[in-house]
Amino acid sequence: MSRVAGFIALAGLALTVAGDSATAQEGVDLAFKFTPGEVMDYDISMSGSGGLRAPDGESARMGLQGNLRLKVTVAQVLPDGNARLQLLIPDADMSVTIGPQSARLAYSNGRVRWYADGREQAPPDADITQVPLLGVPLELVASPKGQILDVVLPEIAGLAGVTQMAPGLSTPQLEHLGDPMFPDHPVVVGETWRRSVQVSPFGPTMPMTVTSSRTLDSYTDQGGIGLAKISGHTEARLRVSRMSVGPPDSGATLSVPEMRETITSTEFFNPTAGQLVRAHYEVAVVTSISFSGAEEGPQEAGLDARLHATIQAR
Repeated sequence: MSRVAGFIALAGLALTVAGDSATAQEGVDLAFKFTPGEVMDYDISMSGSGGLRAPDGESARMGLQGNLRLKVTVAQVLPDGNARLQLLIPDADMSVTIGPQSARLAYSNGRVRWYADGREQAPPDADITQVPLLGVPLELVASPKGQILDVVLPEIAGLAGVTQMAPGLSTPQLEHLGDPMFPDHPVVVGETWRRSVQVSPFGPTMPMTVTSSRTLDSYTDQGGIGLAKISGHTEARLRVSRMSVGPPDSGATLSVPEMRETITSTEFFNPTAGQLVRAHYEVAVVTSISFSGAEEGPQEAGLDARLHATIQAR
């Protein structure tokens, strides 16, 4: 990811860094540079595995493997220096396994091919042209220091129904997600910057605590071209007490005893050109969710997964 704070991601989508000419002793001023109309392409490869526990007590192993191309366009540079970015996935080829079953989605230039257990099937009956990231760009506003300031969600059919079922989930606070990727001062080699914030990606009733630390491991400048290596660690935690969901007379409740995500990252940036050279992310997710209804006791579901992602600028 480059010049973009992502997420992902997660958390973030923070993808590129730009810095003025500087030596390692003077410090490197890490900040995004946005040029209206600029287009950046990235190849992303992912692999993962984990375990899924269903409410009925059944469990299954999961696997993920695939590649995709991410296109990032600087749609507008705002008067305050922030930028409105558009993210689109023109091509993707992803495979997922759950227990003995497997599925593969191949997507290119608006055409979808769907495979189930190794055999090509008719693709799911869905309008891809309305799917964020695939058919229409996902828009976000990012700051020069790498913070996602806003996410612009498109109109999605059926969202009104979700609003009625779980009001606490229907009003996500998507402003100021996470923390800035870079500090507001030049960074010297060996320096670590830390931050802890509270965000509400699932709505004001479900705040999430995010802590992060990043370190400038090294910086070289050869022939006027700089290269910065940054290592990082981010942890997000969420706990939700029992809350009502569904119609008021249903008696249905939901709670999240644990939701924890950690991201360990290594990123190589060219501050001279303001672009990411390469990055690798290790993501671990542990989630436990409990449901209960008026006529049935609590049922629990859970997920324990690991994901590896590598990003390479084209």
